Amino acid sequence: MAEEAFERLRRVAFEGEHVERMAALGVRMRLSPGVIKTLMRLSTEDGVSMGDMARSIGCDPSYITALVDDLDERGLAHREPSLDDRRVKIIVLTKAGRALAKEIEAILSVPPAAFATLTQAELRQLRDLLEKVLVAREEAVAAGESRAEARAVAPQANYTVLEPVKLR
Repeated sequence: MAEEAFERLRRVAFEGEHVERMAALGVRMRLSPGVIKTLMRLSTEDGVSMGDMARSIGCDPSYITALVDDLDERGLAHREPSLDDRRVKIIVLTKAGRALAKEIEAILSVPPAAFATLTQAELRQLRDLLEKVLVAREEAVAAGESRAEARAVAPQANYTVLEPVKLR
């Protein structure tokens, strides 16, 4: 049942209207999907290490370097040394980067038109159920649960789970 529910959630998020909106946004603003994801992730915190950014959007650290180079060239973000470890670089949005991230968030926050088929009570229920899932995920991350541990308690399905890349 979990796989069926998630499959439908994935289709809402990664197919149709939302994907078309993301593509149009990228073309209009001349931003790659990776740059958009990076901007959105950076807008949630005051600074993110290069390694944490790679892990959070699920890509290779060398790709983050290219994304941050692009953001830096556009004046949307810059690198700062970490206060804890000067070898670690923290990505920080500029004022222009925050403004652009806010604009992107406003565009991508518009729900698909199909949400109009749900009543207010159904929308509240959907919101509350998804919040419950998000809280559980955040608690697992805070407790240091690895993806492998999470998989061990999840029902097995017919798919391959890629192991995260260990960063130095």
